[in-house]
Amino acid sequence: MKIEGQQFFQAKPRHSLGRFLAYAQPYRLIIGLAILTGIIRYLIPLTLPWVLKIIVDDFLKTTSNRSHTELHILILGLIGLYIIHGIISYLRSYLAGSAGHKIIFDLREKLYLHVQRMSLSFFDRQKIGSVVSRMTSDIGSAQNFVGSALVNASMDLALAATIIMLLFFTHWKLALVSLSVIPCYAWANHYLTKRIRVKSRAIHDQLQEISGDLHEQFGAISTIQAFTQEEAEAREFKEQNERYLDTVLSNVHLQSIALGITGVLTALGPIFVLWFGVAEVWNGRLSVGTLLAFYAYVGMFYQPIQRLTELNLILVNSLAAMDRIFEVFDTYPEVREVPNAKKLARVGGYIGFENVLFRYNGREPILWNFSLDIPQGKTVALVGPSGAGKSTLVKLLVRFYDVTGGRITIDQLDIREATLKSLREQTAFVAQEPILLSGTITENLSYGKPNATQDEIRQAAHHAFADTFIERLPDGYDTEIGERGVRLSGGEKQRLAIARAFLKDAPILILDEPTSALDAESEDLVKEALRHLLQNRTALIIAHRLSTIEYANQIVVIDRGRIIETGRHEELLKQTDSLYRKYARHQLTGAN
Repeated sequence: MKIEGQQFFQAKPRHSLGRFLAYAQPYRLIIGLAILTGIIRYLIPLTLPWVLKIIVDDFLKTTSNRSHTELHILILGLIGLYIIHGIISYLRSYLAGSAGHKIIFDLREKLYLHVQRMSLSFFDRQKIGSVVSRMTSDIGSAQNFVGSALVNASMDLALAATIIMLLFFTHWKLALVSLSVIPCYAWANHYLTKRIRVKSRAIHDQLQEISGDLHEQFGAISTIQAFTQEEAEAREFKEQNERYLDTVLSNVHLQSIALGITGVLTALGPIFVLWFGVAEVWNGRLSVGTLLAFYAYVGMFYQPIQRLTELNLILVNSLAAMDRIFEVFDTYPEVREVPNAKKLARVGGYIGFENVLFRYNGREPILWNFSLDIPQGKTVALVGPSGAGKSTLVKLLVRFYDVTGGRITIDQLDIREATLKSLREQTAFVAQEPILLSGTITENLSYGKPNATQDEIRQAAHHAFADTFIERLPDGYDTEIGERGVRLSGGEKQRLAIARAFLKDAPILILDEPTSALDAESEDLVKEALRHLLQNRTALIIAHRLSTIEYANQIVVIDRGRIIETGRHEELLKQTDSLYRKYARHQLTGAN
């Protein structure tokens, strides 16, 4: 079965808001209740201006026949409404907040799982801090849409519509006067929103760059300090931060203009109402109580209009964040499973590279028609200069990348026909710089076998000669090792990596020069542990130091993506023009 190498693919983007709202579907009842309670919360105060009209026109007239009891009942009813208002306010806030957090929980989880499935090439192109920025600050900005923009905007629109009806019911001429500024408001809002959204997107992009650079710099802080580059990095950060500040201030300028225009327009409406309304009272066409009620309603009407402007700014910022979030969702891994991929049981370990061609991102090929058979249970060492393609081979074997041409098989099965999970379960990896995570020793070793018992963990540590130093630690296997195992020595970290491989007990073992950075004592312990680990397993060893490959059944010398020599150690040393002999002579004598 021929399977073409899969290329990086980015789907055609769809509207971010619609896609975000799809995540709100499971919580539409909660959101609906939040909107409903919010509308009730906003409608209750609308009774106050009408009560004021009744008091002025009915109770304060010298000819009024209303009793004090009626006034008390009216006021007590108003107090009761505002008690209900407080309860409704709590419900609205709680429902909107819980819906927003639940939506963001789902979105962040799915984004995390999506990023986890991305091919290694995605992380080659992206700074880790940039990816983290999209999962934290961008998602946080998107959360504001639910808690503020979606629920509050619905409430404000409902309130504005209700007040407009009340205005026309109270006095239609004054209603037209009060609404005369709305077209100007709509035009200004439309004009500024486009510019603010562009600035908001630029802010998120620049913040991502800052986050990525900071993550990179703090990860290399020892190198920065060793080369005394603190001031240079600080200058570069200052320049980057200044560019970010300029963009932020430019956006603040636009937002302030939007709020200022809205403030002027919302102030003009009530002024026009007073101007026209007093004339109506003078002419006897309007009572003082009705004018007061109308003026109060106008004030209430422009409150949601003002809030809608502020909510629009939140919406614009949220949409910019949504665009960036869904850009990641629209990026699909280069390495993907074929339909009906097979789940591998434990394999024998026969590996075949058949005319493998690999080039990254359209560049010159790293591997050229590379062919190699590795029998089950045998150990093959890969030797060659940096950039020859040794590390690329093992990355292709576990499908961190896919071949551009040819194929790789395990037990005669093209690895692209297997599920990624079951394929990677067949291999254990011991790197030159072992990757350990913050947490305890037990938690790190359990990566090899998540359901391992404590006895199995201790036995694996014993086989890797790690139990002795572990038991000397203050908390033994429960000792926290710090980020990337910073509290352990190089030899201790390497022995933990080997113990993890023992625990996984995979049929295929990949070693990437596991002893190159160790002192003599640690190297002897690690080599002895590796000797046990290699038994009855198919193994590939990426070797820079020849002492690493003394157990190899075959040595493969690679240069510029091609095999140029194969054989055992003694055989290759006998070849007078052998590149391997040149390496061996250089390491043993220091000669060129």
